[in-house]
Amino acid sequence: MSADPKFSASRRSFLRLRSQPKVDVIRPPWSDETSVRAECTSCNACIEACPESILQADADGRPMVVFDGGECTFCQKCVISCEAQVFDLTREQPWSLKAEIQQGCLQDQGISCQLCRDSCPQSAIRVDLTKRPFGRLKIDTDLCNGCGACLSTCPQNVLALKDARLEPEAA
Repeated sequence: MSADPKFSASRRSFLRLRSQPKVDVIRPPWSDETSVRAECTSCNACIEACPESILQADADGRPMVVFDGGECTFCQKCVISCEAQVFDLTREQPWSLKAEIQQGCLQDQGISCQLCRDSCPQSAIRVDLTKRPFGRLKIDTDLCNGCGACLSTCPQNVLALKDARLEPEAA
């Protein structure tokens, strides 16, 4: 009988919820994993420059975005403060992240909740009233800029940012 390399008999592994999804690290706007790994010096200048305090250091001291009550205003202060070549302002968009509503939304369960819609500065979250009695929340991906304003307002934590480039094309 061969041992499963993913299995761990430790108490910590046993108590960890398997239903928790793997959290992907979100890098600052106008950067990506490749540029951060290759160019970042872990000086924390971008983290200190962020007026919204959404940038934090990861385990390696490199910047990552954590939406704990804040949103990205795309002010470019992280870009201006960085002396390395981590950021690329020639990109058309700061990043390709878009908000996505996952299963468990209160609105889908017949409980009227539109906190994410109310917090969206782009008005990208709309109510589709064809689903009764309260409607269904939908995200207009053309309007969504992935700022993260909606993430911390959701009482169910069912909103996530996904890379739109990785989504399959609609047929």
